[in-house]
Amino acid sequence: MTAPLLRASAVAVAVLSLAACSWRVETPPPEWPSPGPVTQMRDAAAEREQAVLDATGHGAGAAGATTAQASVLSEIEAGATQERLDALGGLYVPYPDQSPSPSSSGEPRDLIALAMSARDGHLADARVAEDPDLAFLLSSAGLSHALSSWYAGWVADAITESTQPIVAERTIRSDELATDQPAPATTSVDPDVVAELAVMHDQAGYAYEVLAARSADAERDQWIARRDIHRDRAAALTQLPGVEDRRDAVYSLPGDGTAGSAARAATAVDLETHAAQTYAGMLDGAAAADLPWLLNAAFDAYAQAAAFGEPTAESFAVPALPGAVPTD
Repeated sequence: MTAPLLRASAVAVAVLSLAACSWRVETPPPEWPSPGPVTQMRDAAAEREQAVLDATGHGAGAAGATTAQASVLSEIEAGATQERLDALGGLYVPYPDQSPSPSSSGEPRDLIALAMSARDGHLADARVAEDPDLAFLLSSAGLSHALSSWYAGWVADAITESTQPIVAERTIRSDELATDQPAPATTSVDPDVVAELAVMHDQAGYAYEVLAARSADAERDQWIARRDIHRDRAAALTQLPGVEDRRDAVYSLPGDGTAGSAARAATAVDLETHAAQTYAGMLDGAAAADLPWLLNAAFDAYAQAAAFGEPTAESFAVPALPGAVPTD
Protein backbone atom coordinates (compact mmCIF):
# COMPACT_ATOMS: atom_id res chain seq x y z
CA MET A 1 0.00 0.00 0.00
CA THR A 2 1.36 3.43 -0.91
CA ALA A 3 1.88 6.18 1.60
CA PRO A 4 -1.10 8.26 0.35
CA LEU A 5 -3.36 5.23 0.74
CA LEU A 6 -2.06 4.60 4.26
CA ARG A 7 -2.72 8.20 5.20
CA ALA A 8 -6.23 8.02 3.71
CA SER A 9 -6.98 4.89 5.69
CA ALA A 10 -5.76 6.52 8.91
CA VAL A 11 -7.93 9.54 8.30
CA ALA A 12 -10.95 7.35 7.66
CA VAL A 13 -10.40 5.45 10.89
CA ALA A 14 -10.02 8.71 12.80
CA VAL A 15 -13.25 10.06 11.32
CA LEU A 16 -15.13 6.91 12.22
CA SER A 17 -13.73 6.99 15.75
CA LEU A 18 -14.77 10.58 16.25
CA ALA A 19 -18.19 9.86 14.83
CA ALA A 20 -18.57 6.96 17.23
CA CYS A 21 -17.51 9.12 20.19
CA SER A 22 -19.93 11.79 19.13
CA TRP A 23 -22.74 9.24 18.91
CA ARG A 24 -21.99 7.92 22.40
CA VAL A 25 -21.95 11.41 23.91
CA GLU A 26 -25.20 12.46 22.31
CA THR A 27 -27.10 9.28 23.14
CA PRO A 28 -29.44 9.88 26.16
CA PRO A 29 -28.64 7.86 29.28
CA PRO A 30 -30.59 4.62 29.66
CA GLU A 31 -33.87 4.89 31.56
CA TRP A 32 -33.76 2.37 34.37
CA PRO A 33 -37.08 1.31 35.91
CA SER A 34 -37.83 3.35 39.03
CA PRO A 35 -39.89 2.06 41.96
CA GLY A 36 -43.53 3.10 42.01
CA PRO A 37 -45.27 4.78 44.94
CA VAL A 38 -46.37 1.47 46.49
CA THR A 39 -42.82 0.12 46.47
CA GLN A 40 -41.43 3.37 47.84
CA MET A 41 -44.00 3.34 50.67
CA ARG A 42 -43.22 -0.29 51.45
CA ASP A 43 -39.49 0.40 51.50
CA ALA A 44 -39.95 3.38 53.81
CA ALA A 45 -42.00 1.23 56.20
CA ALA A 46 -39.33 -1.48 56.16
CA GLU A 47 -36.66 1.10 56.98
CA ARG A 48 -38.69 2.29 59.98
CA GLU A 49 -39.04 -1.28 61.20
CA GLN A 50 -35.34 -1.94 60.74
CA ALA A 51 -34.50 1.16 62.75
CA VAL A 52 -36.65 -0.12 65.63
CA LEU A 53 -35.12 -3.58 65.39
CA ASP A 54 -31.61 -2.14 65.49
CA ALA A 55 -32.48 -0.10 68.56
CA THR A 56 -33.72 -3.18 70.44
CA GLY A 57 -30.23 -4.61 70.29
CA HIS A 58 -31.28 -7.46 68.00
CA GLY A 59 -30.55 -5.76 64.70
CA ALA A 60 -27.38 -4.85 62.84
CA GLY A 61 -26.42 -2.19 65.37
CA ALA A 62 -27.13 -3.21 68.95
CA ALA A 63 -27.85 -0.72 71.71
CA GLY A 64 -28.92 -1.68 75.21
CA ALA A 65 -32.01 -0.31 76.95
CA THR A 66 -31.32 2.21 79.69
CA THR A 67 -34.72 2.52 81.41
CA ALA A 68 -37.44 0.13 82.57
CA GLN A 69 -39.76 1.45 79.88
CA ALA A 70 -37.17 0.97 77.15
CA SER A 71 -36.31 -2.49 78.47
CA VAL A 72 -39.94 -3.65 78.28
CA LEU A 73 -40.37 -2.08 74.87
CA SER A 74 -37.19 -3.74 73.60
CA GLU A 75 -38.36 -7.16 74.73
CA ILE A 76 -41.74 -6.72 73.01
CA GLU A 77 -40.49 -5.12 69.82
CA ALA A 78 -37.58 -7.44 69.06
CA GLY A 79 -39.65 -10.37 67.80
CA ALA A 80 -42.64 -8.35 66.63
CA THR A 81 -40.56 -6.03 64.47
CA GLN A 82 -38.87 -8.94 62.73
CA GLU A 83 -42.28 -10.41 61.94
CA ARG A 84 -43.43 -7.11 60.46
CA LEU A 85 -40.21 -6.81 58.44
CA ASP A 86 -40.84 -10.27 57.01
CA ALA A 87 -44.42 -9.29 56.09
CA LEU A 88 -43.09 -6.21 54.32
CA GLY A 89 -40.64 -8.33 52.34
CA GLY A 90 -37.55 -7.34 54.29
CA LEU A 91 -35.28 -4.35 54.04
CA TYR A 92 -34.55 -3.38 50.44
CA VAL A 93 -30.93 -3.98 49.39
CA PRO A 94 -29.91 -2.40 46.04
CA TYR A 95 -27.49 -5.21 45.11
CA PRO A 96 -27.86 -8.89 46.03
CA ASP A 97 -24.28 -9.20 47.29
CA GLN A 98 -24.74 -6.43 49.88
CA SER A 99 -26.07 -6.76 53.39
CA PRO A 100 -28.51 -4.34 55.05
CA SER A 101 -26.68 -1.59 56.84
CA PRO A 102 -27.47 -0.49 60.38
CA SER A 103 -29.92 2.39 60.51
CA SER A 104 -27.19 4.59 61.96
CA SER A 105 -23.53 4.38 62.89
CA GLY A 106 -22.66 3.03 66.39
CA GLU A 107 -24.47 5.87 68.17
CA PRO A 108 -27.06 4.77 70.78
CA ARG A 109 -30.59 5.01 69.40
CA ASP A 110 -33.70 6.11 71.24
CA LEU A 111 -35.93 3.04 70.99
CA ILE A 112 -38.97 4.80 72.42
CA ALA A 113 -38.72 7.66 69.92
CA LEU A 114 -38.11 5.29 67.02
CA ALA A 115 -41.12 3.13 67.91
CA MET A 116 -43.31 6.24 68.07
CA SER A 117 -41.88 7.43 64.75
CA ALA A 118 -42.67 4.05 63.20
CA ARG A 119 -46.18 4.25 64.61
CA ASP A 120 -46.81 7.70 63.15
CA GLY A 121 -45.15 6.93 59.82
CA HIS A 122 -47.17 3.75 59.36
CA LEU A 123 -50.46 5.39 60.31
CA ALA A 124 -49.87 8.40 58.06
CA ASP A 125 -49.04 6.21 55.06
CA ALA A 126 -51.93 3.82 55.75
CA ARG A 127 -54.42 6.65 55.30
CA VAL A 128 -53.12 7.54 51.82
CA ALA A 129 -51.90 4.16 50.54
CA GLU A 130 -53.40 3.26 47.17
CA ASP A 131 -52.79 -0.45 47.59
CA PRO A 132 -55.38 -1.93 50.00
CA ASP A 133 -53.11 -4.73 51.19
CA LEU A 134 -50.34 -2.28 52.05
CA ALA A 135 -52.85 0.04 53.73
CA PHE A 136 -53.95 -2.81 56.00
CA LEU A 137 -50.40 -3.91 56.73
CA LEU A 138 -49.37 -0.38 57.69
CA SER A 139 -52.44 0.32 59.82
CA SER A 140 -52.02 -3.00 61.63
CA ALA A 141 -48.30 -2.40 62.20
CA GLY A 142 -48.97 1.13 63.40
CA LEU A 143 -51.56 -0.16 65.86
CA SER A 144 -49.10 -2.71 67.23
CA HIS A 145 -46.39 -0.08 67.70
CA ALA A 146 -48.90 2.19 69.44
CA LEU A 147 -49.85 -0.58 71.86
CA SER A 148 -46.31 -1.73 72.62
CA SER A 149 -45.24 1.86 73.30
CA TRP A 150 -48.21 2.45 75.58
CA TYR A 151 -47.72 -0.84 77.40
CA ALA A 152 -44.05 -0.19 78.07
CA GLY A 153 -45.05 3.03 79.82
CA TRP A 154 -47.85 1.22 81.65
CA VAL A 155 -45.47 -1.38 83.05
CA ALA A 156 -42.90 1.23 84.06
CA ASP A 157 -45.62 3.10 85.96
CA ALA A 158 -47.02 -0.07 87.54
CA ILE A 159 -43.68 -1.09 89.03
CA THR A 160 -42.99 2.36 90.43
CA GLU A 161 -45.83 4.71 91.33
CA SER A 162 -48.96 2.98 89.94
CA THR A 163 -50.56 6.32 89.12
CA GLN A 164 -52.56 5.09 86.10
CA PRO A 165 -56.05 3.64 86.62
CA ILE A 166 -56.64 0.04 85.62
CA VAL A 167 -59.85 0.91 83.79
CA ALA A 168 -59.95 3.76 81.31
CA GLU A 169 -60.93 4.52 77.74
CA ARG A 170 -57.58 4.67 75.95
CA THR A 171 -57.01 5.77 72.38
CA ILE A 172 -54.06 6.44 70.08
CA ARG A 173 -52.60 9.88 70.70
CA SER A 174 -51.15 10.59 67.29
CA ASP A 175 -51.32 13.70 65.16
CA GLU A 176 -51.49 11.39 62.14
CA LEU A 177 -55.07 10.39 63.00
CA ALA A 178 -57.93 12.79 62.43
CA THR A 179 -59.59 11.83 65.70
CA ASP A 180 -58.86 10.15 69.02
CA GLN A 181 -62.43 8.89 69.36
CA PRO A 182 -63.30 5.16 69.32
CA ALA A 183 -66.75 5.72 67.79
CA PRO A 184 -67.47 7.63 64.56
CA ALA A 185 -69.73 10.57 63.84
CA THR A 186 -70.25 9.09 60.36
CA THR A 187 -69.03 5.90 58.76
CA SER A 188 -69.12 3.97 55.52
CA VAL A 189 -69.15 0.66 57.40
CA ASP A 190 -72.27 -1.37 56.63
CA PRO A 191 -75.07 -0.44 59.11
CA ASP A 192 -75.67 -4.13 59.84
CA VAL A 193 -72.03 -4.51 60.88
CA VAL A 194 -72.26 -1.41 63.07
CA ALA A 195 -75.43 -2.81 64.67
CA GLU A 196 -73.53 -6.00 65.55
CA LEU A 197 -70.70 -3.94 67.04
CA ALA A 198 -73.25 -2.20 69.25
CA VAL A 199 -74.58 -5.58 70.41
CA MET A 200 -71.01 -6.73 71.14
CA HIS A 201 -70.43 -3.73 73.40
CA ASP A 202 -73.84 -4.10 75.05
CA GLN A 203 -73.11 -7.77 75.77
CA ALA A 204 -69.79 -6.77 77.31
CA GLY A 205 -71.58 -4.17 79.42
CA TYR A 206 -73.98 -6.82 80.71
CA ALA A 207 -71.11 -9.20 81.47
CA TYR A 208 -69.30 -6.51 83.46
CA GLU A 209 -72.46 -5.87 85.44
CA VAL A 210 -72.60 -9.54 86.38
CA LEU A 211 -68.93 -9.44 87.35
CA ALA A 212 -69.64 -6.41 89.51
CA ALA A 213 -72.55 -8.13 91.22
CA ARG A 214 -70.26 -10.98 92.27
CA SER A 215 -67.39 -8.87 93.58
CA ALA A 216 -66.87 -6.06 96.05
CA ASP A 217 -64.93 -2.90 96.84
CA ALA A 218 -62.25 -1.80 94.33
CA GLU A 219 -62.79 -4.82 92.10
CA ARG A 220 -66.50 -4.07 91.87
CA ASP A 221 -65.78 -0.43 91.04
CA GLN A 222 -63.53 -1.34 88.11
CA TRP A 223 -66.14 -3.64 86.57
CA ILE A 224 -68.76 -0.92 86.88
CA ALA A 225 -66.43 1.60 85.25
CA ARG A 226 -65.78 -0.65 82.28
CA ARG A 227 -69.47 -1.52 82.03
CA ASP A 228 -70.28 2.15 81.56
CA ILE A 229 -67.66 2.57 78.83
CA HIS A 230 -69.08 -0.33 76.83
CA ARG A 231 -72.67 0.77 77.24
CA ASP A 232 -71.83 4.32 76.16
CA ARG A 233 -70.07 2.93 73.09
CA ALA A 234 -73.07 0.77 72.24
CA ALA A 235 -75.39 3.76 72.54
CA ALA A 236 -73.15 5.91 70.31
CA LEU A 237 -73.07 3.26 67.58
CA THR A 238 -76.83 2.73 67.56
CA GLN A 239 -77.34 6.46 67.01
CA LEU A 240 -75.57 6.39 63.63
CA PRO A 241 -77.84 6.76 60.58
CA GLY A 242 -79.42 3.53 59.34
CA VAL A 243 -78.24 1.44 62.31
CA GLU A 244 -80.87 -0.81 63.84
CA ASP A 245 -80.87 -1.06 67.62
CA ARG A 246 -80.63 -4.80 68.32
CA ARG A 247 -79.63 -4.58 71.97
CA ASP A 248 -81.34 -6.92 74.42
CA ALA A 249 -82.05 -6.56 78.10
CA VAL A 250 -80.34 -9.81 79.09
CA TYR A 251 -77.52 -11.91 77.62
CA SER A 252 -76.06 -15.25 78.59
CA LEU A 253 -72.78 -15.51 80.48
CA PRO A 254 -70.98 -18.74 81.43
CA GLY A 255 -71.28 -19.28 85.17
CA ASP A 256 -67.71 -20.49 85.63
CA GLY A 257 -66.43 -17.13 84.40
CA THR A 258 -67.49 -15.28 87.54
CA ALA A 259 -66.49 -17.60 90.38
CA GLY A 260 -63.48 -15.97 91.99
CA SER A 261 -61.42 -12.89 91.18
CA ALA A 262 -59.03 -14.78 88.89
CA ALA A 263 -61.91 -16.19 86.83
CA ARG A 264 -63.53 -12.76 86.62
CA ALA A 265 -60.28 -11.19 85.45
CA ALA A 266 -59.92 -13.91 82.79
CA THR A 267 -63.49 -13.26 81.64
CA ALA A 268 -62.77 -9.55 81.35
CA VAL A 269 -59.62 -10.21 79.32
CA ASP A 270 -61.62 -12.45 76.97
CA LEU A 271 -64.29 -9.77 76.50
CA GLU A 272 -61.74 -7.11 75.62
CA THR A 273 -59.65 -9.39 73.42
CA HIS A 274 -62.72 -10.36 71.42
CA ALA A 275 -63.61 -6.70 70.85
CA ALA A 276 -60.01 -5.87 69.95
CA GLN A 277 -59.73 -8.67 67.41
CA THR A 278 -63.07 -7.71 65.89
CA TYR A 279 -62.00 -4.13 65.29
CA ALA A 280 -58.49 -5.09 64.15
CA GLY A 281 -59.97 -7.45 61.57
CA MET A 282 -62.10 -4.61 60.21
CA LEU A 283 -58.97 -2.65 59.31
CA ASP A 284 -58.53 -4.96 56.32
CA GLY A 285 -60.32 -3.21 53.46
CA ALA A 286 -61.52 -0.28 55.57
CA ALA A 287 -62.02 3.11 53.94
CA ALA A 288 -59.35 5.66 54.80
CA ALA A 289 -61.92 7.80 56.60
CA ASP A 290 -62.84 4.88 58.88
CA LEU A 291 -59.31 3.90 59.85
CA PRO A 292 -58.95 6.40 62.75
CA TRP A 293 -61.98 5.30 64.77
CA LEU A 294 -61.42 1.59 64.04
CA LEU A 295 -57.80 1.92 65.15
CA ASN A 296 -58.84 3.74 68.33
CA ALA A 297 -61.52 1.18 69.14
CA ALA A 298 -59.07 -1.70 68.67
CA PHE A 299 -56.41 0.12 70.70
CA ASP A 300 -58.81 0.72 73.60
CA ALA A 301 -59.84 -2.92 73.82
CA TYR A 302 -56.32 -4.36 73.43
CA ALA A 303 -54.96 -1.92 76.01
CA GLN A 304 -57.72 -2.72 78.49
CA ALA A 305 -57.11 -6.44 78.14
CA ALA A 306 -53.43 -5.85 78.82
CA ALA A 307 -54.18 -3.64 81.82
CA PHE A 308 -56.21 -6.44 83.41
CA GLY A 309 -53.18 -8.77 83.26
CA GLU A 310 -49.82 -8.82 84.97
CA PRO A 311 -47.58 -5.84 84.12
CA THR A 312 -44.74 -7.77 82.50
CA ALA A 313 -43.39 -7.99 78.97
CA GLU A 314 -44.12 -11.72 78.95
CA SER A 315 -47.85 -11.18 79.54
CA PHE A 316 -48.27 -8.75 76.63
CA ALA A 317 -50.40 -10.68 74.15
CA VAL A 318 -50.90 -8.19 71.31
CA PRO A 319 -49.78 -9.68 67.97
CA ALA A 320 -47.20 -8.06 65.72
CA LEU A 321 -49.91 -7.53 63.10
CA PRO A 322 -53.33 -7.28 64.77
CA GLY A 323 -56.15 -8.43 62.53
CA ALA A 324 -53.92 -10.42 60.18
CA VAL A 325 -54.86 -14.05 59.62
CA PRO A 326 -52.02 -16.31 60.81
CA THR A 327 -50.34 -18.19 57.98
CA ASP A 328 -48.97 -21.02 60.11
